Amino acid sequence: MSLGDIRSVGCLGPEGSFSHEFAKARFPGCDYRLDADDFSEVIGLLRQGDVDVAVVPFLNSNGVDVRPAQAAIAAAREWIWVDGCHPHEVVHNLVVADGFKSLERVVSKEQVFPQCTNWLSQWGEIEQASASSTSAALEQLLAATAKEREHTGVICNRLAVDLYGGRILYSDIQNPGNVTLFLVLGRGKEHPPTKEALVCLTCPTEECYENTINDFARAGMPLKFTSLKGEFTEELPCFLQFEVGDHQQRLGALLDQPHRTLVGGFPPNDSLAACVAGFFDVNY
Repeated sequence: MSLGDIRSVGCLGPEGSFSHEFAKARFPGCDYRLDADDFSEVIGLLRQGDVDVAVVPFLNSNGVDVRPAQAAIAAAREWIWVDGCHPHEVVHNLVVADGFKSLERVVSKEQVFPQCTNWLSQWGEIEQASASSTSAALEQLLAATAKEREHTGVICNRLAVDLYGGRILYSDIQNPGNVTLFLVLGRGKEHPPTKEALVCLTCPTEECYENTINDFARAGMPLKFTSLKGEFTEELPCFLQFEVGDHQQRLGALLDQPHRTLVGGFPPNDSLAACVAGFFDVNY
């Protein structure tokens, strides 16, 4: 599906989330569905035909996987299709509300704190509390009691501040080069990959994982990217990107094995490997 054909985009809400920010940047002028509370619901919007595409964060440049999103993709692996991977620069700000006096507690989405370690280290043993999303954290702060607002700050983007209010006390507090990779998801598998193939692997053992890599390598399709973090369970999927090249016809036999499911295909420039290489300013 071309960009011009996309009219509606599903992403994790509420309004002002980083998923919303990415969707606005990637698909300007579209209808953004922001009523999903988790990634399974985001993908559910896609399956029901309520949106043309869905966007989910997949990996941050600090090496932190977005595990709930990856698990949701794996659960939909029989019908979902990853159209591409796109980097999004993530800028964090420390936001406070009226009545703020001093910073003792910081609230944000769990995945945000590893992205701001340099800045947070300046505050010693400051309390960190998790919220369902960065924009939800800001909404809750603005509705909090006067006493709670005195010593609490929220880490979120400028979009949330523009939408809800609050005062940016410190801007650009993210670690240098902070980028999140977002996947664009579609329905169906009618367009097989021509250059790069993305495989969802639900391997229960390391042997299963190694066999998969070796099978593709012997077929002339080398591994370009793996999301493996040393865990081998069917509940936590691994995503592998292989270079297909001129071996398109061999994919069927390689995928006709347990735990292997084709979930995406894209040109090299929109691939996971290219995006990850960009973290290190390496030409792919």
